[in-house]
Formats: sequence, C-alpha cells, structure tokens
Amino acid sequence: MISRTLKEFEDLLTEDHFIRVHNSYLVNTKHIKKYIRGDGGEIILSNDKNIPVARRKKQELLDSLNML
Repeated sequence: MISRTLKEFEDLLTEDHFIRVHNSYLVNTKHIKKYIRGDGGEIILSNDKNIPVARRKKQELLDSLNML
C-alpha cells in the first residue's frame, strides 16, 4: 500500500523515462516492447504484460517513443 496518488508519482518521474499512458498506468518507456495500434492502442511491456493506452494519451506516447 502507498499513500501517494499516481499523479504524484507521475510528477516525480516524468524526467526519468516514465509516461502516463492510461488513468491507471504509469510505465517506463525503456520497457515498452511493442505498440499495437487501435482506438487508443495497447502496449506490450518487456515482461509481456499488455497495457491499454487511453485515446487522449496516444499522441503523447507516440511522441515519446519517437524520441527514443
């Protein structure tokens, strides 16, 4: 259990290759293996977990991936 919100962690980690891709998910861009296109899309992480991408976060994610 933690006493901080995901937003607080997002503010702390934005400079360290972390991006908020969904209301419930903050991911390390270094561990994104694949992006699957769709309405918002979906990413597959290095541990083979599938994470949904919110429609409003899609462009921000794609921009971040292009900068890697």
